[in-house]
Amino acid sequence: MTVEELRARHLRLLRDRRVVDRLEPPAHRDPAPERYHTWTQVAAEPPPARLARLVDARVRPGPYRPAHLHDQQRTLDALQPEVLHLAHAAGHPPDTPVLAGVFPTGTLDGLSVPLPGLGVLVLVNTAVLDLLDGVLKIMTGALPNYGTPPLLTDEQATYALAEAVNAYLYGNGAASVRRLPELSGQRLALVGLMVRRATQFVLAHEVAHVLAGHLPPAGTRTDPGTPVGPLEAQVVGWPREHEADRLAAAMLLHTLDELGPRELDVHEPCLVGALLLVLFLHEVTDRLAAELGLTVPFADLHPPPVRRIQSLVEHLAGRVRTPRALDLAADVATWLEDQLTGVRHWLRLVDQALARP
Repeated sequence: MTVEELRARHLRLLRDRRVVDRLEPPAHRDPAPERYHTWTQVAAEPPPARLARLVDARVRPGPYRPAHLHDQQRTLDALQPEVLHLAHAAGHPPDTPVLAGVFPTGTLDGLSVPLPGLGVLVLVNTAVLDLLDGVLKIMTGALPNYGTPPLLTDEQATYALAEAVNAYLYGNGAASVRRLPELSGQRLALVGLMVRRATQFVLAHEVAHVLAGHLPPAGTRTDPGTPVGPLEAQVVGWPREHEADRLAAAMLLHTLDELGPRELDVHEPCLVGALLLVLFLHEVTDRLAAELGLTVPFADLHPPPVRRIQSLVEHLAGRVRTPRALDLAADVATWLEDQLTGVRHWLRLVDQALARP
């Protein structure tokens, strides 16, 4: 079965789940989303106005925007061949068609859906690219490591992160957060590189299940709590999830083999930080969801994110080639943890506002 036929199956699946009314290129562009035009505007409104925006995003999630979904799909279309090429280069050519598609799965993990006689669909949560991009923009704008003076104060960064997390937890996979201004220079290059690498890791993890032969004997699990109702996913067991993490990391590290020492010193920390960022965000959002009483779809299909982080760090520690390769990842984890108190404060204020008669 060709990839084109597999793609047609993915489009039918999207239509069946009513993610968008149509998947053909839209006749008109989506309405321009709200955005901050300058960094000084971020979180500059009075606190009641900021709270009202969080409340509104929670109780009235934005609609799925066809043009935005098309943009995300084009990103996956560009990265999917790269990941499959990496699999070939690492000596593990997949023997079945694999197609990645945006889909509101409700979880940061991708979901593999084998279609007998067709191939494997890799469903990537529509919110993943937005969350990765937003969090990295906020971090690089707030920390002086990436440029001085910082673009955001601690207060601005905390609120912007609360906006991003609130939209992820309650937005049903549709981006409903106010867009941040554009970056430039070193910050722009770093965010672009890390978002690309992080998305590659999400895809590579699912491709690794195919390469390792995890899917044919796998069981299935149906979760009714996804943004589009019941979805079915493969259950391969925690040891195989750890194996897929390690194989995905090995595929991505293989891309650095031809770099000289100076280039390696730049690119390896970014790569390691990017793939661990996916797990850091998984851990933070799962923890906040539990505190808010939310159920994360397919939460038990993968090991707890803390275990995945520990296992992958131990695996990487013996394989990275630059002394500071894990430092950027540690900085990201520390920054996220430091921001959580302020993010929780805003989310509690939303709860209190909604509890008032």
